[in-house]
Amino acid sequence: MHWSEEIARRIIERNPQKEEYVCAAGVSPSGSVHIGNFRDFATPLFVVKALQKQGKKARLLVSWDEFDRCRKIPANVQAVVGSDYDKYIGCPYVDIPDPWGCHESYAAHFEEEFLKGIAPFGMELDCRYQAEMYRSGKYTKDIIEAIQKRDEIFEILDSFKTKDNSKSEEELKAEHDAEKAVYSPVSIFCPECQTDFTKITAFSEDGTEADYTCRCGHSAHFDFKTNFNCKLGWKVDWAMRWRYEQVDFEPGGKDHAAPTGSYSNSKIISKKIFGYDAPIFQGYEFIGIKGMTGKMSSSSGLNLTPDTLLKLYQPEVLLWLYAKTDPTKAFDICFDDGILRQYFEFDKMLTDCREGRANELTQDIMYNCHVNGREPATVPMALLVQLGSVVNFNVPMLETVFEKIGTP
Repeated sequence: MHWSEEIARRIIERNPQKEEYVCAAGVSPSGSVHIGNFRDFATPLFVVKALQKQGKKARLLVSWDEFDRCRKIPANVQAVVGSDYDKYIGCPYVDIPDPWGCHESYAAHFEEEFLKGIAPFGMELDCRYQAEMYRSGKYTKDIIEAIQKRDEIFEILDSFKTKDNSKSEEELKAEHDAEKAVYSPVSIFCPECQTDFTKITAFSEDGTEADYTCRCGHSAHFDFKTNFNCKLGWKVDWAMRWRYEQVDFEPGGKDHAAPTGSYSNSKIISKKIFGYDAPIFQGYEFIGIKGMTGKMSSSSGLNLTPDTLLKLYQPEVLLWLYAKTDPTKAFDICFDDGILRQYFEFDKMLTDCREGRANELTQDIMYNCHVNGREPATVPMALLVQLGSVVNFNVPMLETVFEKIGTP
């Protein structure tokens, strides 16, 4: 059984009567969304396909976390704007100008870049733009609920912290009580400097209002019922959105999957604070670039976009790399003769399926690679490269050569 089929089985067993299953993915447009992030899309995509194969209604929900605060300006953006954009650290990505001036915001630039890049994969995405979700007031009741239960949330988050064994019990308790007294599950964006370098100094008794100050010197009163320029902290936000969207499955990187990672925290917050059983979770390994060390990162600039890779890989072959590899296992994108071996293996599996020789697992893998409206041809890639180098990759000449050897 393919790993996506196993996850689909668990989803159905957990809630057999649900009308439509929701498989979620989320990405922050902090820079160019790279092929490593693509695993966050491909994993739930295959689960959606597995559910649909079993006659269930399912969709792939994608959250664009454009309301996240900017933490760092990526190297490729700095190359365009220099250090001038450091002033936007602490601002939501949706409020930062596009460095290239071609989109309405920094977030919109990288969102469109990625969506255009993955268009050849034929994915059906149900997109949520978190700036719009927050600023339209859709989460207002959830935010106020989190504020009212902030002491409980603090205790959950604190239980995952590593304790300083060099301190006495009295010191640890005093530190705990001091942190709890000032903890807030929500951050306010300052209307003067647009950053979240704000500090809430007091909440109203019912948690619907607050007083705050900002490091820029601005201070004011904030009404959460009418002012929506605020955002829940990541682990609370994640749990809140699971309930709001009724999510059944969501993957995450191995850092989120760690015993003290975000999922472990958010799972408890989801159940104890929001009364919602956290979705089934699948941690995944990161994707590497053969010959390079370090994981891909939008903020560091060490990344490869889907659009770049589609110059080397057909969409089906890229999907195949993700489909044939268990999410818990890493694999490398190749830029050497390894790519020829990958094409050879893909072509063999595809031919086996077409000629009825494939086992069930191979059929499942190739089912996940199918892109509507496309039928890939199995071309001997190594021969194509060898002959192509002779004729300088002139396409009409290549067609002639291949016809002469009986392989159009």
